[in-house]
Amino acid sequence: MKTIYECSQSTGVKWITVIFFLVMILAILVSIYEVSKGGNNIEAIIVTALLLVVSFSCFLVFPMYVIAEDEGIGIRTLLRTKRISYEDIDRIERVDELFGTTKTIRLLGMGGVFGYIGLFRTKGVGTFRSYVTDDKRAFVIYRTKGMPIAISVNEPDEFMPYYMKGGTK
Repeated sequence: MKTIYECSQSTGVKWITVIFFLVMILAILVSIYEVSKGGNNIEAIIVTALLLVVSFSCFLVFPMYVIAEDEGIGIRTLLRTKRISYEDIDRIERVDELFGTTKTIRLLGMGGVFGYIGLFRTKGVGTFRSYVTDDKRAFVIYRTKGMPIAISVNEPDEFMPYYMKGGTK
């Protein structure tokens, strides 16, 4: 059986995303204005291209939904689906506010635009890969091989029983 759990962004993540894109649009408009005044065209084109690449890459990697199947769990982004088989899962734990009150360090990735996506480190979990869009609905998937993966789903109370039913060893 296949169940899909949506990954909606929290209000804070939505605000950070809106502010990020407003700043990106403003920076691109300033670059266009500088070019129209007779500024250096090459620098403005490079800056505009970099801003567009950063914005587009953020959009490609944010999690849209989590798929729970009989074989395992899949995290769906626009770029790909990250699959974790039940044999590879040691345990799944519910975590409240993984990024809110704890001292979580971002090693590589995004800290709020479309979610908390990338590599992070915190005292309780260690280094982990994150696909979290709402830190109040987060889970950490501890794997037998490899680093833990943090995810969030809209219905955390429905997701955990599905895992316990299908993923018990």
